[in-house]
Amino acid sequence: MDFPKLTFPMTVDFCSAGYWIEDQGPFKYGAAVTAFFIDGDITEAANEGISLLRDLERQLQTFGGHLKPYVRGREIDAALFLWPEKQAVACSMCFAFHPIEDGTGVLAERYVFSSLRDFLYVELGKAIEHGNAPRQCRLCGRWFLHEQGNRTMYCERIAPGEENRTCREAGARMVFEKKIQDEDTWKIYKRAYKKYYARVMKGTMSREDFNAWAAQAAADRDAAIEQITPKVDAALKAQIVEQLREKLNRQ
Repeated sequence: MDFPKLTFPMTVDFCSAGYWIEDQGPFKYGAAVTAFFIDGDITEAANEGISLLRDLERQLQTFGGHLKPYVRGREIDAALFLWPEKQAVACSMCFAFHPIEDGTGVLAERYVFSSLRDFLYVELGKAIEHGNAPRQCRLCGRWFLHEQGNRTMYCERIAPGEENRTCREAGARMVFEKKIQDEDTWKIYKRAYKKYYARVMKGTMSREDFNAWAAQAAADRDAAIEQITPKVDAALKAQIVEQLREKLNRQ
């Protein structure tokens, strides 16, 4: 859902599964701040510009630090912990039932905001409480909404220099290729995978046998990776790698 243009004063109902702006929604927590980070133009009137963006970034990094979110290259402003009243907002709040389907309603915290700043400060705080936060894509550098439980570091826009692949697809490929380049276990696994898959294409190995081999090969690969810790010396690492090679090429 595209984020709408906002006008103030504005009534917002915050509920457990999201929030409504007047009768529009539900929106995911963090959607408004992310939209503001992307283009800074979510109001019909002039927005508050770079200073508000920087304030929200500091709030995100300070209070969202447990989410590791993602304002790159900036130190945490410890003063925000010591003087939280500097972040105070001016708004009214009451409890209300927000109507949903079938004539029922859910308990909501109903806020009336007078300014974009006050709304975004509260929306970002609630997003952090829910485990959501804006994140900067590690490939293109643009913002996207990171949701609780989602570990990706890349957005779903078309990647720079690509025609069809998204940053998420291109980033995953980069991570995979780096693992292959850096880890002998991945190199062995990739070579064995190509060898057995070629047999399927030639008809000398059934798809069922290949799927069974691939599942066991992935398990053997992961087990070998777990054994190769920084404390493992070169001789033992070589032994683990050789054992993996033998397991993956038995058939």
